Amino acid sequence: MKRTIIFAVSIGLLCACSTLKFKDPMKAFNEANQVYSQAISWSEYVVAATFLKDETEAEKTSQIEHLSNFKVTAYEPRTFSVVEADVRVRQVVKISYFRVDNLVVKSIADDQLWEYDSEKGTWLILSGLPRLK
Repeated sequence: MKRTIIFAVSIGLLCACSTLKFKDPMKAFNEANQVYSQAISWSEYVVAATFLKDETEAEKTSQIEHLSNFKVTAYEPRTFSVVEADVRVRQVVKISYFRVDNLVVKSIADDQLWEYDSEKGTWLILSGLPRLK
């Protein structure tokens, strides 16, 4: 009886462990960066703002309201470097965009600093949303 219980508990633990996802921080960066880049590319600034770290709701709302005047036409990663392994990365992205009331396309280099949040298991952006003018 005791062996049966130990065997059943062991099988239960193996099954439970096999369903857990152990995230590789760099894989998590690729996933977060893909969602963020798509959100910016599609001018979905509310979605992009979910990746902001250390910003109040008022600051997020202000950035979203400002960006709602712009449409992004291209989002092109240029450089990528690991600042601190599995903790911080820096990425520079070229963003082409236009103001909705002025159809002149402009471009900026958006210098992004990302940090891994181990509690949430995802990466958050420290440098804020793009500063389009």
